Amino acid sequence: MQDIEEVRRYYDAILPYYDESLKDRGDLPFWESIATRWGSKRILELGCGTGRVTSVLVKHAAVTAVDLLIEMLRRASKKARLVVADLRQFAFREPFDLIVLADDPMAHLISIDDRARVMQRIADHLTPDGRVVIEGLYRSAGSASANETWSAAGEPSVWNARYRFANGVEVATVMRSWSLSEVVGLSVEQLWGDFDERPFSSDSERMIIVAKR
Repeated sequence: MQDIEEVRRYYDAILPYYDESLKDRGDLPFWESIATRWGSKRILELGCGTGRVTSVLVKHAAVTAVDLLIEMLRRASKKARLVVADLRQFAFREPFDLIVLADDPMAHLISIDDRARVMQRIADHLTPDGRVVIEGLYRSAGSASANETWSAAGEPSVWNARYRFANGVEVATVMRSWSLSEVVGLSVEQLWGDFDERPFSSDSERMIIVAKR
């Protein structure tokens, strides 16, 4: 993972624009569908940020929402159990029948070992018939929007990302995109390319993975 203080500085910089930049993603109906699809009673949301998706999930189940930064959690729904934790180190006594990762909170985990560690923790926290749904960062040719720039960082699947906001503020970070080889310890049940659940392809907007133990 990037240094935690680097990640903190990145989110401190984008926090004033965070919710506004995500409001037009059109993903909330998808996450509401996921919350109800399998009759989940206990949901764990990892990397919940300011709780944009959390506010949908809590309408349908008991939700534990985890983020690295308390500054983000201060904005999240108090109807969820809010926990400050590193994705590589979270631990709960009770299992969950649904684990959600929206807007790829694992993108800042550059190390393959770190990502494998998180996947193992996810597997350990699922009930026998539980599922994890991961919205993963996926980069395809021409997929960047007008206010972002992506360039290869010298290692496969690792990218230098730069975002430009309306008031001229620019913020840079390093992220890793997803491949199915990283879904260790779990069995992939579905692979979608967008929130309308179209099949994933090489020109998809994103990679959405549904997996079970």
